[in-house]
Amino acid sequence: MSGAMVAPAVPKRTDVVVVGAGCIGASVAFHLAGRGLGVVLLEKGHIASGATGHSGALVRQHYEARLGIRLARESLEFFQRFAAETGFSCDFRTTGFLSGARTRDLPAFDALLGLLQQEGVRAVRLRPEEARTVEPSLDAADYAALVYDPDAGYADPIATATGLARAAERRGAIIREGCAVRSIVTKRKNVTGVRISGGGLIETERVVLAAGNWTASLARPLGVRLPIRFVRGDVSILRRPIGFGPPPKIHFDFYGNTYSRPDGDKDTLVGYMDTNPRKTIPQHELADDSVLAATVRDLRSRLAKRFPSMAQSQPRGGWSGVYDVTPDAYPIVDAVGPQGLFVAAGLSGHGFKLSPALGRLLAEYVASGRRPEGVIPLRASRFQEQVPIRPDAPFPTRRGARLP
Repeated sequence: MSGAMVAPAVPKRTDVVVVGAGCIGASVAFHLAGRGLGVVLLEKGHIASGATGHSGALVRQHYEARLGIRLARESLEFFQRFAAETGFSCDFRTTGFLSGARTRDLPAFDALLGLLQQEGVRAVRLRPEEARTVEPSLDAADYAALVYDPDAGYADPIATATGLARAAERRGAIIREGCAVRSIVTKRKNVTGVRISGGGLIETERVVLAAGNWTASLARPLGVRLPIRFVRGDVSILRRPIGFGPPPKIHFDFYGNTYSRPDGDKDTLVGYMDTNPRKTIPQHELADDSVLAATVRDLRSRLAKRFPSMAQSQPRGGWSGVYDVTPDAYPIVDAVGPQGLFVAAGLSGHGFKLSPALGRLLAEYVASGRRPEGVIPLRASRFQEQVPIRPDAPFPTRRGARLP
């Protein structure tokens, strides 16, 4: 015997088919399998080969809406115990989170800090001189106050999706990579199956579309129109100069339009905070996912205004990706179209950090047929009903939706 593992055949029938093995689809599959349902997880590429693989992978609680904070808190707690839950590592690293406010924005800053504290986030207010003891390399001269959350961090997005998928497999789920979905089959407005590449058919009465940027096009033939646009996002990896000091915290610079975090022991990942959701691109994927040299220079220049020594940082790579964005920059997690069809779509840059909570809630919805209270605000109809998710404590007050 060669000892090679032979993957089990795709079953002719299953309880639920989950389409897309990024962090959301893998989380849904993990939680569904934990409920004892038969699950087939289909991925046209490989695990985390879509938007998850391009994620900045921040795990933060700094949201301006109660809904976002609550989903983020649950998800952070899952990341902290990921190995105990799944048996695998997601390489979660606690770094802490810092962000500052100028004098004119202090009322909004204090309102947001109060909201975070009300929701149980261990956020504290720091004076600029206090912040320098937490982040010695930070130039906080223009800040009147800063918020510090010691619990925030980041994880490895590929390890996260892979760990969730393999843990689902241990619970009995079947995973098929390199298996594209051709169509969702329906009869009398009910889901009856999924047709896959090669002409095969998996019979099922429940399908979860968690295919990232491909979800809208898979749902469209079923009469489902999701209000999603595609927006480009760019990330650069910079090697910190010798003598920088300890790895920095996650930092949101609202005034320089950058977010940054350490990437291992020597590098810093930096991207734009507010990728303009009005500047859409026509396609859901990029022909070239490399980052332009001019973009790297711009990101380094912006970051160096907040961390001056980063002017001597060395570019070490980067990438471009595509956000699937809804009008309010919050996901759609709902049952839509024919009976038995569910979607997690329009993650708007929040998918990775919220994937544990969203996966649990959507699995509960699929398994029970009852919409959990936690996803009622994320229903697809909220835009037609003119009740989009709005910030409870917007900061700054003159800015738009945040994507990363």
